[in-house]
Order: sequence, then structure tokens, then C-alpha cells
Amino acid sequence: MSRFYLIFSLSIACVSIFNQEIVPVEKDPSHLYAIIMAGGSGERLWPLSRQHCPKQLLSVGNQGTLLDQTIDRLLLSIPPENIFISTTKRFEKIINTYVGHRVGNILIEPSSRNTAPAILLTCMNLYEQDPEAVILFAPSDPFIPKEDNHRFAASVNQALEFSQSHDCITLLGIKPTFPATEYGYIEYVFDTNQPPYKAIKFHEKPSLEVAHDYLAMNNMLWNIGMFCGKASVFIDEFRREAPEIYGGVLAYTQGQRNYDNVRADSIDYAVMERSKNIYVLPVDLTWRDVGNVAVFLSIKNQYSKVYGQRICIKSKNNLIDAPDDMLVAILGVDDLCVVKKENILLITKQKYADQIRTIVNQLKEEEQKTYL
Repeated sequence: MSRFYLIFSLSIACVSIFNQEIVPVEKDPSHLYAIIMAGGSGERLWPLSRQHCPKQLLSVGNQGTLLDQTIDRLLLSIPPENIFISTTKRFEKIINTYVGHRVGNILIEPSSRNTAPAILLTCMNLYEQDPEAVILFAPSDPFIPKEDNHRFAASVNQALEFSQSHDCITLLGIKPTFPATEYGYIEYVFDTNQPPYKAIKFHEKPSLEVAHDYLAMNNMLWNIGMFCGKASVFIDEFRREAPEIYGGVLAYTQGQRNYDNVRADSIDYAVMERSKNIYVLPVDLTWRDVGNVAVFLSIKNQYSKVYGQRICIKSKNNLIDAPDDMLVAILGVDDLCVVKKENILLITKQKYADQIRTIVNQLKEEEQKTYL
């Protein structure tokens, strides 16, 4: 029996698809599942992302919340009753309120042990229910514009079909469009055969010089943390490549160990970087990892109408997010993020946006829960 708490939705949203050429998934879609990973707190997006409104529930104009956008894309490939959201107890209520009616189940992790144990536990539970299950794991918080949904769905369908007919894990990777230093990269064997291609190596976030080299290569992709495979294949890979995690999760499912005692690790370190059974599908679409406040505000400025008064004199390249009834005036400053959210005002240079978590850590140390 599953160790997750399952919350069954009362209704399922219907999605109409107009004028979109979607590559069909030829095999039985009843065995296809999607797990949306939505347990992160998004501390680098503070104060936009807070405990009562985590990152995945932030909205970008009329595009909907990041979580809504993820569900919309997956509904083009996966039956709604087979779409699950994996999150933590802390966010269970708010996620259920916002999108519980749109998906089949909300899965609550027993505790936070990083992505590897959570993914293995999900695979074990689904395999018990459906030995033919093929599972797509997708993060809840990237940004892909609506106009690219059909291309996304075509790629997902291709990856799912490949995974149904091959005993491997299939990743989706984005073709680089600039020398990104904030993303990991996947190197693969490029040949004339049809993709997916065999993955060779995973590369950590590079320096700018190395990122330029990667951009010039024809066999490098951004790692977007999205992958699929048979539940049985995931379980076998964990048994072979991460035996400690496999043994810990198995003992937990048998009631012999507390989940808090399972080794915490990411799926990348535990399995992906070790396995020789990984393939990758190059995907060509607009994709942004919403990794910090500066990235989110740049996306919001591009895709949303900006209201409220702004006076910017002798200033350039500033990102501002404030209530519509507030005047924001800046003079003689460049490259700032200015965020007014409820009882918090944040001002930072964009280049320091990745370090906003240090503010959150200080608030935790001082037990300033009002601002978290």
C-alpha cells in the first residue's frame, strides 16, 4: 500500500486543443503517468515566493501560475487522472486549493529527502499498482510560453513512446541558445540516427568561457530536469547505481525503517551521472529556469502588462515589481531588482539575485517568521 497520502480530486478539468499537431503516443495511454515535482520553497525568489505562496504558484500575466502552466502542457500527453503532484505537507493545503481539481492525485512526501528517494518511492508505489507504468517526472516551475506547448507535447510524446519500447531512462534537453552559466549540460553521442541519443556525460554549471565552448558544440544540451522511463527501469537503476537509497526506501515501504533515515540525495547524483542506460532527446523551444527574482521579473516584464507608475531617470535595466497603486521612482541607478511585496521591500543588484537565500537564512536564524 502506498505510503503517500492520496487526495483524490472531485473533478477533472477538460482541455481543448485547437490547431495543434501533436505527435500521437501510439501505445496505451492508460499506462502513462506524469509526476509534477512541486515541493520546493523557492527561497531565491523571496519575497515573491513565501511559505503561504511558494514559487510554483507565482503567476506570469495571463499565462497562469507556473504550476497551472505545467499541468496545461502535460494534459496534451497524459490523461488527467494520471497526473500527480508531488509536494510536501507544508504546501499540501494550498496546492490542493489551487489545482487539486485539475489532477488525479496529490502525493505528500513523508519528509524532505531530496529528489532521489522521492522518485524511487513514487516508482515503487506506481509499479505495485501498474507494472507497465511509464512515468514522466517534470519540475513545476520552469517557464515555457503557451505558443510552444504543442512543440513541448510533441517532444514529450516522442520521449514517452521511446521509453515504452526501450528499457532506459529518457531525458529531455534544451538546445542551448546562449552560453548559460546557470544550467548544467548533457553531452551526448551525436549520430545520423533518429533521436533520442545516448548520453555520455553530465556537466556541472560551467564558467562563461567553457559555456561558450559548449555552445559551439553540436552535442550539448541544457539539463532541464525532465525525464521519463518505465517504473521498473527506474527501480532497477536505483538497485544497481544507488543501492543504499534503494535499500532504505524498500525498508521504509516494508515498515522496517523511518523515511527520515533514508539517505538524502538528488536523482542526478544518485542515478543519472552513474548510469550507462541514459538517453536524451534534444528539444527546440523557449524555456527558462525561473531560478531567482531577476529571472522571474524579466519574464514577467516580457509577458505581462506592467501597471502602476514608474519614474526612471538616468537609470537603465532595472526590474521593478510593486503594487499598481504605488509610485516607484528611481534616479541614477542601473541593474537593480526592486520588489515590494506585502510588508517587505527588497532592493538588490541583479548580479546578487542568486544570493537572496542568505536573507532568508538570516530571517530563519532570527526566527522572523512574519517575513518568511
